[in-house]
Amino acid sequence: MLRNRLLAVPVASLLGLALLPPVANAAPSAAPSSAMVVKSSAASRSKAAKVVRVATFNVRTARARSDRRNWTRRAPDVAREILSRNPGVVALQELGPGRADGRKGTLKGHIRQTNSLTRALRQRGGARYRLVRTTSYIRPGTRHGTQGARILYDSARYRLLTRCSETTGKRNYSRSCSFDLPLARGDSRRQLRSAAYAEFADRRSGKRFFVVSAHLDHRHSGNRRTEAKYNRLRARQAATVANRVARLNRHHRPVIFGGDINSWQTDRSNYAPHRSLHARGYRDAARARHRVNLSYASVNHFRVRVQRSRSGAGPRLDVVMVKGGRGVTRYENKVARVDRTRPSDHNMGVADIRL
Repeated sequence: MLRNRLLAVPVASLLGLALLPPVANAAPSAAPSSAMVVKSSAASRSKAAKVVRVATFNVRTARARSDRRNWTRRAPDVAREILSRNPGVVALQELGPGRADGRKGTLKGHIRQTNSLTRALRQRGGARYRLVRTTSYIRPGTRHGTQGARILYDSARYRLLTRCSETTGKRNYSRSCSFDLPLARGDSRRQLRSAAYAEFADRRSGKRFFVVSAHLDHRHSGNRRTEAKYNRLRARQAATVANRVARLNRHHRPVIFGGDINSWQTDRSNYAPHRSLHARGYRDAARARHRVNLSYASVNHFRVRVQRSRSGAGPRLDVVMVKGGRGVTRYENKVARVDRTRPSDHNMGVADIRL
């Protein structure tokens, strides 16, 4: 759940991946007639209604209270970052149901980290954005790891189809729209992680699709055998995501996965969780024809200045992957080379997906 220390070593220098050839500029065409413009506009609206812009964003836990800029200071920046790209749905990680000030203890008189984000969005003109769930996934007092996998959506454009109760009777928790990921042998339940899911319908086209958000195990080790164990675990967690959603998705709707998989293109595991999802029919949105900033890593560690990878694609721990649909037209790793007030230690990834 806490900040990934994996990239303390210069992993970008290990990469050998090159970007695909750039898209050529289209030649100018003759001006259309007014009749053609009307027809084209209608077609464009129809086409736009079948494209969903999905983002994935690890926003950094509020519990990291030793950060120079803690969550309460960064929440407005996170809201602005989301609104800058106007996504229809956002798969979020490290947005927990605990106190926004990061302290343990009662919620009485305090706002949750989850609710503090929607409040920050509302204050900046994003009242249309709602979280599928804001409360805890597990009963208070139960040993459990991160519950920060959440799903945010634009309620003006998309309708939530899944019933996602916030409560269990009079208790302020619910397991709805979530499921647990597997543990490694010998792990404590404090390592247990929850993934989030929901089905949506486009209000204009009626097109339905699933979204899943997950944050895979964060541990790494200099010991090869221990590291191999963690990599196998992340692959199993990815397989669990795919298999669980497959059971829910009885009508074979498109499925969009967004998450921090804590693995990258040239790590020792050879991108084990990514390969696990790929083997189950998921395709990486970063293979879109039009790509922006893929030469930068998807993590920034709050550094004021970030550098491009010298060997092509930057390490990408944050991914959007799609099963079904009609392809991805654009993918962006949203990052500025110089930024003194980065919203998070991860960048937001944004994909335009044709359903």
